[in-house]
Amino acid sequence: MTSIAPKGYQGDAVNNALEIFRYAENQLHQVVDADSQRAISAFNGCVLLEAPTGAGKTLMAGLIAESFARNDHRDNAKIIWFWFTPFANLVEQAKSALKRDFNGLKIRDLSCERKTYSANSGDVFVTTWASVAARNAETRILRKSGDLSLSLDEFIPELRDAGFRIGVVVDEAHHSFTKATETVNFYRDVMRPEFTLLITATPDHADVEKFKRAAGLAVIHRIQVSRQNAVDAGLIKEAVKSIAYLVPDDQKEIVDLPTTALEDGWRTHQAIKAHLAGANIRLTPLMLVQVGNSGKAGETAIEETKQRLLNLGVSEDAIAWYTADDPNDDLLAVARDESKEVLIFKVAVALGFDAPRAFTLVSLRGANSTDFGIQVVGRILRVHPHLQAMAISKTLPPLLRFGYVFLADAENQGGLIGAGAKINAITTKMSEITPYTMLVKIGNQPEVQVSVNGQLSLLPQPYAIPSWQPAAVAERQTATSLLSKPGDNFSLWEDLLLPQTNQFNNQSTPYPAILKGNTRFPLRDGLPNRFKTERLPLSTDELEKCISARIDLNANVLNAGLRRNLRITRTTIDNIFGQVDAIVDSVQARLSNADIARRAQRVLFDAEYFDPLNLQTRLLERLRSEYNEHRGMDLNDLELARALNLILATYPSLIRNACRECAARFKLLYDSGELPTYIDAPDYINRSRLNVYGLIPQDLNDNERRFAELLDSDTSNTIAWWHRNEPRKPWSVGIIMPDADRYFPDFIVGINNRHAGDGVRLVETKGSHIINSDDTLEKINAEHKSYGKPLMLTSRDDSQFWIMRYIDSTRKIEPDQVFRVENIGHY
Repeated sequence: MTSIAPKGYQGDAVNNALEIFRYAENQLHQVVDADSQRAISAFNGCVLLEAPTGAGKTLMAGLIAESFARNDHRDNAKIIWFWFTPFANLVEQAKSALKRDFNGLKIRDLSCERKTYSANSGDVFVTTWASVAARNAETRILRKSGDLSLSLDEFIPELRDAGFRIGVVVDEAHHSFTKATETVNFYRDVMRPEFTLLITATPDHADVEKFKRAAGLAVIHRIQVSRQNAVDAGLIKEAVKSIAYLVPDDQKEIVDLPTTALEDGWRTHQAIKAHLAGANIRLTPLMLVQVGNSGKAGETAIEETKQRLLNLGVSEDAIAWYTADDPNDDLLAVARDESKEVLIFKVAVALGFDAPRAFTLVSLRGANSTDFGIQVVGRILRVHPHLQAMAISKTLPPLLRFGYVFLADAENQGGLIGAGAKINAITTKMSEITPYTMLVKIGNQPEVQVSVNGQLSLLPQPYAIPSWQPAAVAERQTATSLLSKPGDNFSLWEDLLLPQTNQFNNQSTPYPAILKGNTRFPLRDGLPNRFKTERLPLSTDELEKCISARIDLNANVLNAGLRRNLRITRTTIDNIFGQVDAIVDSVQARLSNADIARRAQRVLFDAEYFDPLNLQTRLLERLRSEYNEHRGMDLNDLELARALNLILATYPSLIRNACRECAARFKLLYDSGELPTYIDAPDYINRSRLNVYGLIPQDLNDNERRFAELLDSDTSNTIAWWHRNEPRKPWSVGIIMPDADRYFPDFIVGINNRHAGDGVRLVETKGSHIINSDDTLEKINAEHKSYGKPLMLTSRDDSQFWIMRYIDSTRKIEPDQVFRVENIGHY
């Protein structure tokens, strides 16, 4: 018997589950045929226990397993339990809890105690699905017989032959149950448990339905325990406060949000520690810090976080950390070791470990899912045993009645609120026995029939297990059916070239053969065959001097370079389980020198044409002059470098704006390469009246195609010809941009009776969805030294093209007027 007296709601849930299992066992005891037993277990052999973290799910599950295995009740089963934990590192935790609290259960070692003759009702094998149903043969050792132990495939049938029922306890792992084909097959074909007990803090209806179908069950009895039950029993905290930080997008990369969150969390931790001491409670609280789980950032996240804590004054001896790859400290040991005040852990181990000392959790990773929120909340919900009596009597100091989550990424707050709503939505609810399995005697032989609408069948039929197929298999079958189409067997290159008699393919010309199905379109006579394009000079020295001189270092910019902290918005939600209105205040956030330097480096490297080191040197010289000579300051080299980094990180457009002015001053005009003398295109390509090759290019998007057709339909004799300006060809027209790259407008248009720009206009068409993108904002301000500013057009809902213009005051692009072909030379 367990030494722990269950709370009222815990006892109710245990008795409800036992009532269902005992009903099924009573029926199982009266039948011997496999079909009848399968039907009984399918309708009354599975219970799902839903309760928030800290409500005592393991205690309730242990009580159910222990009570059902005892021989003190007529309808109890002679049963062997297999207890599955979600992670391998939780196996020992589960074993320890069961050994400590349940004398009526005997923990057995699955690796060596697979012996039927020594089995007793109440034996428990704690393991994971991966240990018994892995795809890799090397990890399926338990499925092989040895000198002293049977394989599981032999052991389980022998247990059943010896009169034992098979019971399965699934802790959370049913969420991923259907994703592993081997697990489902092992459950259905090898274990075939008469009784299944699922326990979860994260109920999901879709997951439950998937499990039911995969496991071959007809009914899953759901027993629910509300959060308030556990709060009233003093087991979990009244509420969880969520603290997040809001930073403008243009400042996110310079604010050290991880350090800001850690500093806030550590300050709260210290206050909780003081309150515990003031209330004469001998308990050292624990602060949890959750970091990223994978990738290059994950590899250094532990060390970086540890260094941030040391910088805040946290003693190195007080910091513990745990990852699956580097389990430096044992989770359970840290939970009890009060010399440790901070535990840093990765996300992969977030689910399942107990930390009753924890009041605060600082999350440094990004995720906005409800499941993530439930994991986070679960780690700080428990009330430590030293505090439970005061929690029940409501005499705990206010600060100690709550959990605190500090979020370096404010977007996580949505996940926490969703988690709170999901947990709070669970209301206490018991389940009823399903009465659809009825015992009948046919020829004095008891059998089970499944009633339909309360009626039994005249001809008994066995329970039909729902079919199940892994999602991956279904997807492969669908893909195969889509790919396996008739008529796919043909030779791609068979008879591809035209006969050698083609007029462009005789021995005296350099022209290659025309591919079969193509037509050759020569460049029309009398039209220009080359244009003017822009390039920068080979030497960048004068450009860099110009940029350093032209960069706008006004008072606000120079003051920003000296900034040490930044005031940001902090939002606090007092109770994620109910109140979602945020309390807003401000806090001084630290600036991250490392992140500032990285962002500044990206700005310097943005223009590949310039030498970033040379440009940096010139900008530092300019800053030295501004600060030390004109402001009378005395900044050293390191302080100047930090100021430059901070300025570039805060105002990344400063260099770009200076580049635009300087590039316009120094860029040069060159003759482009000559247009190709012909283009080969499919016979079916659309022809054009005014295109230089007499065709509509195939690579035009919808906007570009409609504009080409608009030019072709000109009846005012304004358009002489038009050409699709392909990017980065020897004959393309390019305009130098602020980053020294080149921009290639979509169209080059020849205009009759236009003298400016050699009678040429450049035109760019843009979809309305990208009209205010950073790239488009740069392009609308670009200007060709010979052809002028390209017209930028977009198609609106009325299907007409509109000329767009840039508004300085709003820094936005807006429609100006409807575009008319006949006026293209005058815009």
